[in-house]
Amino acid sequence: MKYSRKSIDRAGWALLDPFKRAEVIEMVTDWRLSHLPVLRELVKDLTSYFRENNVQYAFYSQRIKRMTSIIDKLHNNQESKMGLGGMQDIGGARFVFGSVDDLKLTQNALSAFTPNHFTLERITDYISNPKSSGYRSIHYIYKYHSENPDYDGLKIELQIRTRLQHSWAMAVETASLISRTSLKANINDGSVWRGFFKLVSAIFAIKERSVIPEEYTNYNHQQYCEDFLDYVDKYKLLHQLKALRVTVVSDDVYLDKPDGFCVLSIDFKQQRVTYKTFLSEEESIASTIFSQLEQTIDADEAVLLVSIAKMQEIREAYPSYFLDTNEFLDSLEDFETSCSVYRKS
Repeated sequence: MKYSRKSIDRAGWALLDPFKRAEVIEMVTDWRLSHLPVLRELVKDLTSYFRENNVQYAFYSQRIKRMTSIIDKLHNNQESKMGLGGMQDIGGARFVFGSVDDLKLTQNALSAFTPNHFTLERITDYISNPKSSGYRSIHYIYKYHSENPDYDGLKIELQIRTRLQHSWAMAVETASLISRTSLKANINDGSVWRGFFKLVSAIFAIKERSVIPEEYTNYNHQQYCEDFLDYVDKYKLLHQLKALRVTVVSDDVYLDKPDGFCVLSIDFKQQRVTYKTFLSEEESIASTIFSQLEQTIDADEAVLLVSIAKMQEIREAYPSYFLDTNEFLDSLEDFETSCSVYRKS
């Protein structure tokens, strides 16, 4: 790698100190963006293999981890002493599937295939063993091997999940953005939002005939409904999600292109999303603009650099960054209707 793990760890801890952050931001940005070509190579090999073996997926996306997400993750993992150099999801790819069956077929396909120049370091199955937050997905960590020392040893995370699992995860991100709370972290803080998403994860798991958390194993339909309606009627959580609408502004002229990059800028106060897309050969321009914007945003803004196969799928792949929870809400509609008999007048 271009930088040693120790130097990256030191830079990560400096990020947590506002007085030292400016000293390391350029180095961290450079190291983070070095994952882009490695990420692109992994996805190219995977899509080619899936196509040749008739593996069906709904859509896929790629992204480089936001600086604010890196800082949050370092904050949340201070007790475990996990440093920046140990983060294995700086570059991430995600494939979303239409059904559990399609997901299982993909698992089988991946067990027989390792992309060129990569070795599989670890598989973590959060569907068979969901996180305490309710998060469900399967993660693969791949390590890259190259004669170029800048890229050799870099790690990329692949996530595979169903559309239902994806809608849950994106709704969690949306709620995190509007509540300014890291709901993805495994923290037992009694948060209403956290409890709600954990319950809904169990409801979705039943729908997909998947593993549910132990605390819900003895629940019947009425108990699920009573807890769900408490969150819905008392705390108006679904109303908050339904009320979110953003204005999307774009100076984009590349929407008909097959691939490329997109820089998303979000203003939470104004509920406004601006995005600019770039052709694949304009990667360095996109990276520069992304890095510049990251250093100028305040607490009410966010910026994201993503790369996806079809620019038209940006909203579908990243609904949380458009504050769009429609698919999540639609997935709960039938369940809420089935609970109407238990609703208190």
